[in-house]
Amino acid sequence: LGLVGAIELVRDKASRERFHKDLHAGTRCRDFCVENGVVMRAVGDTMIVSPPLIFERAHVDELVEKAWRCLDLTADSLGA
Repeated sequence: LGLVGAIELVRDKASRERFHKDLHAGTRCRDFCVENGVVMRAVGDTMIVSPPLIFERAHVDELVEKAWRCLDLTADSLGA
């Protein structure tokens, strides 16, 4: 029993074009997550999050806010 979420990192949302593997988009995003206190792991260019089951609304809001920040930092670093 648990909760798992995933975010796929792509260059273009409409076409789902992936980033070139040499850019290491997932690793970059993971590093930004660590720097910002978000526990996510990269599986290729997919970010995996597994929050605890006792996650309250305030925790969800905090996770979403920090995750967006990390995604924005990743996009900026990739020039996307």
